[in-house]
Amino acid sequence: MLKIFAFMLTCSLPGFSDSIPLFNGKDTAGWEFSTPEGKAAWSVKDGVLACSGEPIGYIRTEKEYENYSLTLEWRWQAGAEKANSGLLLHISTPNAAGPWPKCIESQLGQGNAGDIWTIGEKAVAKGVNKGGRWIRTADPAEKTPGEWNTMTVTCKGDSLTITVNGVTVNEATGLSAAKGAIGVQSEGSPIEFRNIVLTAIE
Repeated sequence: MLKIFAFMLTCSLPGFSDSIPLFNGKDTAGWEFSTPEGKAAWSVKDGVLACSGEPIGYIRTEKEYENYSLTLEWRWQAGAEKANSGLLLHISTPNAAGPWPKCIESQLGQGNAGDIWTIGEKAVAKGVNKGGRWIRTADPAEKTPGEWNTMTVTCKGDSLTITVNGVTVNEATGLSAAKGAIGVQSEGSPIEFRNIVLTAIE
């Protein structure tokens, strides 16, 4: 009884929030496509959001978010090599860089998951900066194509922290944007997503 009371009390405390599934596992309700043609790249089956990689573009949430922890799982096709995609954060202006919006990208590309790209935005990360790309500072042991990886990004104010498969791989401060839509890329490679869950933080 005391444990139940303690749990109920915790749920009422400031800063506690239930998790929100951004992807319902059935369809793309709550999301919009970067172009009408881009819809052809995306499909949903058995609780998985699948992307063929073509045409190039992205899918983004209809709502904007700030101060949150976001977790998603992704996997590449078995046998994939140099496959590329990304998690887009704080999306604002569409087509700020060709097909990509103004945003901050947490890289999902094979061998680079957790690198940070600044697309029309600014940030300062702990790793080496190579032309606007902040290289991750740890190796998260990405899974073999065909197996699921997990990324968690915590965005609070003008900072963010990225973990991949339980390893903290990047941290950044001084972000020039603190809120916006959330998206994932169609960038030439088949990729699948599931369990896209957001938890608000204070």
